[in-house]
Amino acid sequence: MYLKVIWVLFNLIVSVGVCSIPIIIISWIDREKEFVSRISRFWAKWMIWSTGVQYDISGLEKIQNRKQYVFMCNHESALDIIIGVATIPNKIVFLAKKELFSIPIFGWAMKAAGMIKIDRENPEIAIRSVDNAVECLTKSSFSTLIYPEGTRSKNGRLLQFKKGGFILAIKSKLPIVPMTIVGAGEVLSKGSYFVNKKKMSVIISDPIVTMGMSINDKDSLLHHCRDVIESNLNNLNRNYKSKYELHSAN
Repeated sequence: MYLKVIWVLFNLIVSVGVCSIPIIIISWIDREKEFVSRISRFWAKWMIWSTGVQYDISGLEKIQNRKQYVFMCNHESALDIIIGVATIPNKIVFLAKKELFSIPIFGWAMKAAGMIKIDRENPEIAIRSVDNAVECLTKSSFSTLIYPEGTRSKNGRLLQFKKGGFILAIKSKLPIVPMTIVGAGEVLSKGSYFVNKKKMSVIISDPIVTMGMSINDKDSLLHHCRDVIESNLNNLNRNYKSKYELHSAN
């Protein structure tokens, strides 16, 4: 078990080193971040391969590679970010904690890839960061991936959603795509370093149009998105439970 942890950490260190340097170099000429996005996706798939984790994905036909979206995803595990980068075909930028940008090489690569720095401890600066994100999205071809719970759930139950991402979607007039990851918490739970070989599922739901909405619509938009993700979680969990009970009975 500990050898597996060492293997994953080894691949994390090596992959960050191997992928960060090209991102830093290429970003100077790759203004549209086409190659940067491919390298990022390669890194994410490398990390998933190192864990031995399997996953399936449904609903990709509901989105277009060249369109912009605000992807909203539930958050149970550190694997969620890797899965998101690996499975979403669109170019993605994140709103990332300012502390991550201080990490040598990795932080430089984040900045080169166009990631947006956010200060969660300072509400005034955080609001400014959202405005910066809106400007970044409206002046580019990037989509963004947001985890509106703000932190990982410890028990798999969906936490309350924060409003910032929905304000961003309304201001940028980009459609919201609810994205549901089922099983990540069982594969790698919060605070754990041990990866369990269980299969995960990723569901891409129908985009929710925000064009024509005002900031006053943020609460109804939030509840709509949360209801979709919660419904997906409940349906898949019931299916897994039924399959388990059927298998046990046989």
